[in-house]
Amino acid sequence: MSTYTTIRTPSEIEKHFDNYILDCQYGKQLSPKTIASYKDVFNTFRKIITEIVALEDFYPQMIPQFFKRIATRKRIVGKNKVKVGVKPSTIKTYYNKLVAFFIWLERSGELSQGFVKQISKPKNPTYDDSKALTDTEASRILSSITQNTMDNYFLYLRDLIIVELLLYTGVRKGELLALKISDIDFTRNNIFINGLTSKSKHSRYIPLHFSLTSHLKTYLKERQKLGSSTEALIISTIKDKALTEHGLKHWVNKYIKLSGVKFHLHRFRHTFACKLALENTDIITIMNVLGHCSVETTLRYLRSIKAENSREYIQQIIY
Repeated sequence: MSTYTTIRTPSEIEKHFDNYILDCQYGKQLSPKTIASYKDVFNTFRKIITEIVALEDFYPQMIPQFFKRIATRKRIVGKNKVKVGVKPSTIKTYYNKLVAFFIWLERSGELSQGFVKQISKPKNPTYDDSKALTDTEASRILSSITQNTMDNYFLYLRDLIIVELLLYTGVRKGELLALKISDIDFTRNNIFINGLTSKSKHSRYIPLHFSLTSHLKTYLKERQKLGSSTEALIISTIKDKALTEHGLKHWVNKYIKLSGVKFHLHRFRHTFACKLALENTDIITIMNVLGHCSVETTLRYLRSIKAENSREYIQQIIY
């Protein structure tokens, strides 16, 4: 008995999307994670809006229709738990990534000029949550390192350096793992973030906090005593090589349990931004030190600053 395999032929729109992804990869040189996020959004769109096959099937109201469908669909999450809809922030993300593809189609001449302008834009989501760590939460994480590494001085220094780099420089996860010893300049007292490892693709220098400078010097001396020769700044405690993304994930889970603080690495970046803002740092400086390409992105990082934070400034007003 013969067995036949059905080979699915990509639709016209999928072929265009594949070309768009190639442009993102080799033209814009976007990161693999960014590319993956574009693909995930497009695949979700194709599953929900099944009637779209060719470019002539496109119509401006298909995006609001897409949002309406995902807002009412039921999904199974976890152990048979039913979830309805998605968060407003997810809607905005879907919009931004889909519109980027449509703009590319316009520029390529595949869609008529002005098509994107006809697409209804979702409202910006409002946030009540606080992304930044409180001073108490940061202290608990630092204390958990001290209390649980007393029998291993190198581990103590390594883990302390990880937290201080996150708190005092606001680097992204990928930037942290890619740091090299040669990126530290104690003469000029700054740290170099290579654009090749950055999401924004822009290199930048970040001034070193005095506490971070002191602990970095001690950490590097201890590494030298142990005979470490790898160029990576943050290394594994098992082998003399760079800490991996998997290893960093294990590190996060470890200190979530030990500190009792539920956190992810990006919360440190929000914390750094908010601390600078509360010290009256201008928005352009914060944008540049974070490596953002726009002020709008930076402002989203400052949403943890509440009206209550104005108390001490209000008390200083004199007429």
